[in-house]
Amino acid sequence: MALVTLDQLKAVTGYEQPSAVERCLRKNGVRFLYGRDGVYTTTDALNAAMGIIPGTTPAKTEQEFDIL
Repeated sequence: MALVTLDQLKAVTGYEQPSAVERCLRKNGVRFLYGRDGVYTTTDALNAAMGIIPGTTPAKTEQEFDIL
């Protein structure tokens, strides 16, 4: 589990204001904490918000596409 700092979150979200980063995290269901330098989270929290379970491999599915 690695920590994700406010500066890294700014780069990932594209927001510069800490309050905008926080809103983005809330909107996307990412759990975070407040520190002296602002909000921070973990890679596990980001993965959990995306439905990725550590230590598992996503199931492979076959899909058919009709090209118009």
